[in-house]
Amino acid sequence: MKNILLVCTGNTCRSPMAEAMLDNAVENSDVLDGEIKTDSAGTFAFEGGEPANYAKLAMNEIDLSIDKHKSKQIDRDLAEWADLILAMDSAVQEQLAVMYPEFEDKIKLLKEYVFGTDAEEDSLNIEDPYGEDLETYQETRDDIKNTIDALVKKLERENKEI
Repeated sequence: MKNILLVCTGNTCRSPMAEAMLDNAVENSDVLDGEIKTDSAGTFAFEGGEPANYAKLAMNEIDLSIDKHKSKQIDRDLAEWADLILAMDSAVQEQLAVMYPEFEDKIKLLKEYVFGTDAEEDSLNIEDPYGEDLETYQETRDDIKNTIDALVKKLERENKEI
């Protein structure tokens, strides 16, 4: 069993969307179903907050719901639980490394973990859509979806090798 924690700033947009997508993909994978547990959190989250309305709408458009999600702040227990902590952008990755230096080896930038370090640094960040329009949330959703799809393929390959 591998525990994956997805982390953004407020845990109301990017990480809940990524968590719902990853959960759905794992559930539909013959290789990963029952092998991966996911959770999400924020580095500056208001406990029990609702997802952003546009995040909910963008996810509903692809038949996934984050309506029941409640935001939460990352804490030591969650960081310890995770085998892999995937940050949505480099600022979040840096915050996590400062907050939990003892877990730095398992804190990764999501896109860098999936695609490697060849891309330009800015393109490795999943931009925060908070406060933007629906189209921006849709673009962010699509960016996350492409990355999660590639992550699932990577995890399936790794799981087959074990």
